[in-house]
Amino acid sequence: MKAAVTLFVLSLFSLTCFAEHYGAELSEAEPISVTEAIALVDANKQTTALVQGEVTSVCQAKGCWMGFSSEAGDVRVTFKDYGFFVPFSIVGKTVLAEGTVEKVQWSLKDSKHLTEDAGGDPDAVTEPIVEYQMVASGVKVKS
Repeated sequence: MKAAVTLFVLSLFSLTCFAEHYGAELSEAEPISVTEAIALVDANKQTTALVQGEVTSVCQAKGCWMGFSSEAGDVRVTFKDYGFFVPFSIVGKTVLAEGTVEKVQWSLKDSKHLTEDAGGDPDAVTEPIVEYQMVASGVKVKS
């Protein structure tokens, strides 16, 4: 019984300590801003980066993507191999996300789906969405 209680307490402790990290461990690279990541993509340069930004949106269906906003544009961050999700409560927090960044054009069907997941009206979407996207292998909440 004592061992079961100890195991339970350790499980709770580990969940508390690691609840702010999702997916793979991040590298020790110097983080860049969302604006810098977009500039690199626009210049056809480095597409793998550790990006720091404030989360401005999260998929309202299940947390399968989050969004960054900047003066240069918005970035939708999805998660490698659909391997992890983030909580809705992450909106407004500063995070580090590591992965590949690119500019993509979604099909009209996918554009409607993404709009609906963000809480918008899919019928209002009449053209495919073109956006910056990051496929992150890991995310860590800083604050």
